[in-house]
Amino acid sequence: MRKEPILSRQILTYMLSLTFIIIIISIVGTYLFYTFLIDYIPGGLASGEEDKMTLLDWSWIIIATTTSLMISLFFTLKLSARILTPLNAVAYSLKRISQGDLDARAYCATSQLGEINNLVNDFNEMAEKLQTLEAQRQSWNAAIAHELRTPVTILRGRLQGLVDGVFEPDAALFKNLLKQTEGLTHLIEDLRVVSSSGGAGYTLSPCEVDLQETITSALDAFAMEFKSNHFNIITELRHQHCVCDPLRIIQCLTVLFDNALHYSTSKTLVVRNGVTDKENYILIEDKGPGIPQPFQKFLFQPFQRGEGAREANPEGCGLGLSVVRAIMLAHSGDASYRLTQQNHSVFRLSWPVVK
Repeated sequence: MRKEPILSRQILTYMLSLTFIIIIISIVGTYLFYTFLIDYIPGGLASGEEDKMTLLDWSWIIIATTTSLMISLFFTLKLSARILTPLNAVAYSLKRISQGDLDARAYCATSQLGEINNLVNDFNEMAEKLQTLEAQRQSWNAAIAHELRTPVTILRGRLQGLVDGVFEPDAALFKNLLKQTEGLTHLIEDLRVVSSSGGAGYTLSPCEVDLQETITSALDAFAMEFKSNHFNIITELRHQHCVCDPLRIIQCLTVLFDNALHYSTSKTLVVRNGVTDKENYILIEDKGPGIPQPFQKFLFQPFQRGEGAREANPEGCGLGLSVVRAIMLAHSGDASYRLTQQNHSVFRLSWPVVK
């Protein structure tokens, strides 16, 4: 097995070689200069013993050579330390990360080389992102297992009861089993949408639609729920032809309307649509109570729910808004939230205008 060259030895070899070359050039150049001066310049130097090396000359050469070597060695070691210390820190941390220690970071305060410092900072940033992704993966796995466990347990219990004769096979039981199965189907579809995040694995069926009709269709589907919960729906809709996947836009509106039913205490919902030079948009505004500022940065992340949301709707799983953002990203758009000074929640769906 061929032994890999060591960088510190290479630096030392090159620096010492450079020093020797400079010394040789200096000595040979001096000798040639004086030879030319003595032999070819009339009266340049008196002929005699001047061209012979004296003890003083040899002493000067030895002193200059030794001094040059010591200076070269000093600066070689300093340069090697500046380069190799952070590189060794990065290499050691990489080894720890490869062994599963995602807390590993490279620390070096001695290097004054900008490129080396950038390397260490970029490595630490990469390690930080890896650790964050691993924490998110574990959180996702735990959340998915938790959300799947309940319907699967119910299905298993009911089916086992049918096999053991505890339950009589009737329409009500089968309807309950079907409801649990549909809930599983919706959860799996939501997970698929969120995991794609608008990427290549997520496909749309865009077509030209009248956005007013699409929004009205979604509102009609919730008409009974809004009425039974005494909601006041204010619409400021206008005819707007745009290109989108209408079923997916309705899916986004379904999530937002359902959230309003569960979490809005104002019982008032304002729905608007419009277009700018660059994008189409839909605004969904309720009159409060609004989402606390500290939680807003987690609002569109999967399985993230505030304390108030858990109390208001214990059965929710925190996937709805992450699905909305994934759908809008697939449209090359975005989903955003802002809280007004009156504590009104305003959700905005936007996507580019296709010309």
